[in-house]
Amino acid sequence: QQRLGRGVQAARRRLLPDIGLRRLPDSWVSPEALWDYAEEGQEDPTDDVDERFNADFGARNRAWRQTVLSDDPELFDAIGKGQAPKYLWIGCCDSRVAPETMVQARPGEIFVHRNIANMVVSTDTNLRAALKFAVDYLQVEHIIVCGHYDCGGLKAASSQKDHDAPLENWLTNIRDICRLHQDELDAIIDPIERHKRLVELNVIEQCLNLFKTGDVQGRRAETSSRPDLYECAFPRIHGMVFEPSDGILRKLPIDFRHYLKKYKDVYQMYESRDFRESYIDA
Repeated sequence: QQRLGRGVQAARRRLLPDIGLRRLPDSWVSPEALWDYAEEGQEDPTDDVDERFNADFGARNRAWRQTVLSDDPELFDAIGKGQAPKYLWIGCCDSRVAPETMVQARPGEIFVHRNIANMVVSTDTNLRAALKFAVDYLQVEHIIVCGHYDCGGLKAASSQKDHDAPLENWLTNIRDICRLHQDELDAIIDPIERHKRLVELNVIEQCLNLFKTGDVQGRRAETSSRPDLYECAFPRIHGMVFEPSDGILRKLPIDFRHYLKKYKDVYQMYESRDFRESYIDA
């Protein structure tokens, strides 16, 4: 951009290959803090769109950092050494549904994956990679699937319209939820209430999709086989819905034991005794 300091400008020039010598930099140079743009923007107002954006986000970052430091001066030192979150949050991309904001989480508390309509699709490599990392490496204790009322993705999937690939490919997974629960949804007369129930049913189905995965099953079987180390099977699965119009996060009453018992012969791949026997033999 235009307003880089001389030292940084020189460092950036070093990143450009010399046509004759093909020299490459032998060290790393940190970019300028974004809030430097904010300070310069106040001194020298500009009509450039990118400069105004940099100034806006820079000012926000500086204010946020100062707030965090005033609350916990050691936080950045701690999270600079790594992360150890207890929670995996699977939520919607909707800008109104920011997990860290709605539960006042601090940096490093929640591992987050977001997509349109908070879906858990078995063939979604992005989701499965995040799930694998969260369960096996971070060993999170809780997984939250959070939907929200007034969800655009669910509204789109409820319409008889082709939204074109790749969006329609994704919405097909939601249309399947509508098909599975068509009788219940058709019985609801009010379209707004029908949409809200679809939001809830979608969350329930995505929670069940988590239980179907080998990642979750294996970890739960392993932890349940070691009562000397864990008080229960982890990770725990939670279905929640956020209401943008009142800011309330609501927990759905889901009887997971009923579903797990009902579909055990279809989806179960791991038993606690498998891990218990290996532990005893070790």
